[in-house]
Amino acid sequence: MTGRTLSDKVIDAHAVDGDAALYRRVNVDAVLGPDATIALLIDGFERRGLSVWDKDKVLLANDHFSPPATAEHADIANRFLAFARGLEMPNLLLDRGICHQLMVEHRLCQAGGLIVGADSHTIMAGGVGACATGMGATDITFALATGTTWMRRPETIAVRFHGTLPEQSSGRDIVLELLAILGESGAQYRTLEFHDESATRLSQDDRFAISNMAVEIGAKFGVFEPDEVTEAYFVGRDGEFLGTKVRPDADAHYERVIDVDLDDLDARVAKPWQPSNVVPLRELEPVKITTAFLGSCASGRLGDIEAAANELAGGKVHPEVRFVIIPASVDVFKQALRAGHVETLTDAGAIFNHSSCGACGGIDKGVLGADDVCVSSSNRNFRGRMGHWDSRTYLASPRTVARAAMRGELTPDLYRDLEDT
Repeated sequence: MTGRTLSDKVIDAHAVDGDAALYRRVNVDAVLGPDATIALLIDGFERRGLSVWDKDKVLLANDHFSPPATAEHADIANRFLAFARGLEMPNLLLDRGICHQLMVEHRLCQAGGLIVGADSHTIMAGGVGACATGMGATDITFALATGTTWMRRPETIAVRFHGTLPEQSSGRDIVLELLAILGESGAQYRTLEFHDESATRLSQDDRFAISNMAVEIGAKFGVFEPDEVTEAYFVGRDGEFLGTKVRPDADAHYERVIDVDLDDLDARVAKPWQPSNVVPLRELEPVKITTAFLGSCASGRLGDIEAAANELAGGKVHPEVRFVIIPASVDVFKQALRAGHVETLTDAGAIFNHSSCGACGGIDKGVLGADDVCVSSSNRNFRGRMGHWDSRTYLASPRTVARAAMRGELTPDLYRDLEDT
C-alpha cells in the first residue's frame, strides 16, 4: 500500500469506525453557521425536535445581513438570531465579521481538525492545516444534531510552491494562476494539498487567500501542510500551539503534482465572468473602472489592507472611482485602525464599511449598477454576482485593486515602476 495524504490522515483520525468503505462516517470538530444558510434549516430542525450535539463546538455568525439593509434581510437575520438565542448558543458572534474569518480567529479552528460549515468558503480554514469544507443545509442539520457527517475520501493533488514571490504579487495571484492551470472543475471533490517550499515562506494571509479560493477550483479541501508559519499563527492567537501537525507520508499517493515557480509569477487578473478566465495583467487590454472593492473572506485581512495603504499613501483615489473597503472582521478593522491604515486610506478617498459579506455577494454596501466596471479582491466574478446583470467584475489582488483605484483603470503597465527598478 502507498502512504497516506494529509486529508487521508485527518479523515482516518476522525472516522467513527474502522470501515474503509468509499463513504465513511466521521466525527467533526466544529460546525460553522452563517445567518443566510442556517435560516434555511431552522424549520426542519425545530419540526424534528432536534437538539445540538455539542453547543461549544458550533460557531454562529450573522455576516450576510450585518446590519440588514432591507426589511426582508432583517426578517431573515432576526429568525436566525432568535434560533441561536433560543438554543443559548455560546459562540454566537453578533456583527463581528465574516464567518470564515471569525472561524480562523476562534480556538475551535485547530490544525489537524475536521470542520464543516454551511457555506462553501469554509474551506479557508485549510490555510492553517485544518480540513474544512462547506455543505448544504440538510448535511449541516445532520452535523448539528449528531456531531458527525458522511464523507468520501478525496483524491489529492499536491501543489508545491518554489522560489520567491515578486514584490508585485501575493497569494491572490498564486490562486488565480492555479485557476488558470486547473479551471473551475480541475480539483472537483479533491484535496488540494499545498506545500510551501518557497524561499521566504508565504504569509498566513496569503495562505488564507489560496485556501479560500481552492473551492473555486472545485476542491473539497484546500489545506496547507503545517509548518513554522502555522505554528506562529496559533501561538499568536492562543499563546500556544494546541493542534496537530498532520503531514503526508513520504510515499503518499497523489493524482497529480503541480510545481509553481513563484519567481516568474507576476500580477494576474480574472476577467468577467469566470474566476478561471485568468490572464497576466501585462496582457490585459486597458479597461476603465468605476468601482474598486477590497474585502470579502478571500482578501479582507490586515495584510491586504496594509498593501492597499502602502500603495495609496500620499496619493488619491481617482475622482471617477468609488473605492470600497470592508475588513473581514471587526478585529481586522481594529488592527488596521491602530496601524494607521484606515486614516491613510480614508485620506486618499476610500470608504470603509462594516465587516460583513457586503458587495461580494451583491447584498449591500457597494453593489454594482448596470454601467459599473469593478476590480475586486473578492472570490467570484460570475455575472450578476456583485449586483446588476450587466455590470462587469475583474478579480485581482488587493495591491492591484489599490493601484487601479488610483489610476482609474486596469492597465498592463500598472506595475511599470517595479519592473523598471
